[in-house]
Amino acid sequence: MGDTTTHTPGGGSYELLRQRLNQQGEALLTKAAALNEARLAEFGRDEQKLIGRVRARTDNNCIARDLVRVGEWLLFGYNVFIGLKKETLVEDVFSLYRLVDGSEGQELEPVSFDGTFLAETRFVADFRELHAYYKQARLVQLRVHNGKLLAAFQIGQQISDIRVFRWSLTPDGSVSYIDNRGERDIALPPSHDFEWTPTTREDHINGKHAHVNILDSIFVETVGGDLTVKVENNTETGLGIYSELVDDKNQSLADAEIAYASLGSLILLRIKPYREEDTRYLVYNSRTRKVARIDEIGQSCVQLPEDHGIIFPGGYYLQSGESKRFDGDATGMKFKRMLRSPNGEDVLYVFYEPVTGLLGLFAYNLIDKQLSSPLYSNGYARFDDGRVLLFVAESAEPTRLHSMQLWQTPFCSEEHAGRAASGQGFFGRIGNSELVRGLSELYGIARAVREQAATRLVYEDLIKHCARVLDGYFWLDSAEAGQLAAELKAIADTARATLDEFDKVESIRADAARALATAEAEQKALFTEIASSLWHSPGDFVIALDRLRSQRGKLLALKEQRYIDLERI
Repeated sequence: MGDTTTHTPGGGSYELLRQRLNQQGEALLTKAAALNEARLAEFGRDEQKLIGRVRARTDNNCIARDLVRVGEWLLFGYNVFIGLKKETLVEDVFSLYRLVDGSEGQELEPVSFDGTFLAETRFVADFRELHAYYKQARLVQLRVHNGKLLAAFQIGQQISDIRVFRWSLTPDGSVSYIDNRGERDIALPPSHDFEWTPTTREDHINGKHAHVNILDSIFVETVGGDLTVKVENNTETGLGIYSELVDDKNQSLADAEIAYASLGSLILLRIKPYREEDTRYLVYNSRTRKVARIDEIGQSCVQLPEDHGIIFPGGYYLQSGESKRFDGDATGMKFKRMLRSPNGEDVLYVFYEPVTGLLGLFAYNLIDKQLSSPLYSNGYARFDDGRVLLFVAESAEPTRLHSMQLWQTPFCSEEHAGRAASGQGFFGRIGNSELVRGLSELYGIARAVREQAATRLVYEDLIKHCARVLDGYFWLDSAEAGQLAAELKAIADTARATLDEFDKVESIRADAARALATAEAEQKALFTEIASSLWHSPGDFVIALDRLRSQRGKLLALKEQRYIDLERI
């Protein structure tokens, strides 16, 4: 029960300690923010922002498919459907450009194929052979991955029926054709970076309300008409912290397919009730003791860095319980790649839908613990300085003009970052990446103090978190860092004292809950008895009134008990 609905006369040590903890958390947040500002002043930060627009012009009307950067060139791929043409040429599928400074800003300059990797004799021969055997072959993906350029063509009815041309890329910028057998190179990574553990009969706990034991933390069942998640191993009651209807009310405990994955304080559930087509995906947070249904996890799901939480197509869920979903159709998207910025502050997650070729670019900031608004595109090219050129197919109709956007992002190359300022003095000794990791931890502690959900696990995690950060970042005790170590030690000490008082408060709350339950049972019995009585004289009526007054007096006295639920009284 929340503090807003309970009676806590005199405040008490627990409330005073919570207030002190809040004040210390705000002090930590202020000092951490000051250190972050000093860090940004020293190293700078490239925020994600739109800096320009360009257009690519193709010789024929075509439907654009993908875009990548290959050394100094931009390779643009598309599909042209020319009915009377006997042969498909390389220039019917590809164009090369350079991004150059023009009179009105940056623009795309066409590049001739002569002397480039697209004019290599072996590639041209393999390209002609492909289109001779597979008249309906069409380009579906371009990719630069592990030192190779890959170009995938669909040759059958399924999107998985592909032939992949590949070239090797060297650090000096040269490109040389390898062969047309790169199917394994272009395969997407696993859609989930964790394993699901199916439940077995050994996890079943029988009783009046039987359920499945998940890691002795939560208990799940789909019987009796609903899917229920409980946090108590109690088979006498069917009530839980979360429930939703199922189609078949008559299923048994063994009929549902249930699997789980434990990721920090999160437990992910994969549940397919009996005789249902769709699988449901739930996230249980042991810190907040809340459950959220997120079916997008089934498509693809990977963990955020530093045990921050999870990201899935279209949104994220943090260990703190914070979550967000963005507008936009992420149906069918799978995880494609992750890219860290050299400063260690930002991480880019790319999700990909193979049929339409749509990409979703999600940038996560470790300090703010937030995703920026995603960029959806059909292809993108990343430059060494962090600029990203991307395009979105504006319609399904063929066209010769293709609009593109140029964005500045923090995702520059390591070489480019190495040429930038490396910091002086304290900041130079510690390094930007190390500072980012430490600040992320500090902000996480400050947020945990601010939210401060009243559970034993929250205070235990807070104490452990402070100890881990103090051990992991020696520089927190320095004057340049604002002697943040002292703030962490104070928070840990107060959290220990709060935990001790919390145990006392929980005992008082349990007593209050039992007293209230007893009063409710007595009142229900009293009402039942009075309602069923046969009154033969006014004295019977007076006796009933006296009993009601007595009950009212007990309730008034009960209101003075600490942590009693006033609304229920």
